Amino acid sequence: MNLWDKKAKSYARYNPKLNSIQKQSFEEFKKLNIDFKDKVILDIACGTGVWSLHLAQRAKELIALDSSKSMLDILHQDAKEFKINNIKTYHLSFEDFVSNHPQFHCDIAFLSMAPVLNSKEACQNFIRLAALRIYVTWHHYRQSDFLEPIFRHFNVKAKGFDKENLEDFLTQNHYAFSRFIFDETRKVKRTQEEALENALWHLQMSGAKVSKDELRPLIKSDIDETITSKIKVLIF
Repeated sequence: MNLWDKKAKSYARYNPKLNSIQKQSFEEFKKLNIDFKDKVILDIACGTGVWSLHLAQRAKELIALDSSKSMLDILHQDAKEFKINNIKTYHLSFEDFVSNHPQFHCDIAFLSMAPVLNSKEACQNFIRLAALRIYVTWHHYRQSDFLEPIFRHFNVKAKGFDKENLEDFLTQNHYAFSRFIFDETRKVKRTQEEALENALWHLQMSGAKVSKDELRPLIKSDIDETITSKIKVLIF
């Protein structure tokens, strides 16, 4: 089981109501006259379908791609519950999908909050997959008043996303693109056990070898977490 399979059970799921970032993003898509109707969309690293199911309802077909089977299982459950039946899934990493489908091309490639653009080659592959590409990522490291003291305690630096900066790649290679920055603040309540699992997952994602027994003295009760982020959307 990979770390994303472990995360699936506590990961955000599709909500018919757009969240703040989704609402702002779709407003910007509309301003740019982006029409999803009759389009085939590839959602790379789709996770549980937080974006996928919204996109699928606006499109002809959505192809959902993820390396985590547990994430895809949840996507299937929610698609069935909400009677969204134009989704095809692939249990593959981005790299494997590109390798296995060298001639693939669709109308729109969508990528949100996933560490897959880790080389110039990955950026090039993302670009060639579609006529239009939409990339949603963190503009800066997100801040958590719960996780930051824990990372300091274990002297761990939070793992960044996408070593290869797509925006720099686009600029250097003279691609025109639109960019939007949104602020997001979320408050999350977690039980003590949920908080332990969440902190342990983030530490493991950043390469730290910390056991739950080592972590437990730092988390002695349920927690209220405040997460602040700046979200960047690139469209090109």
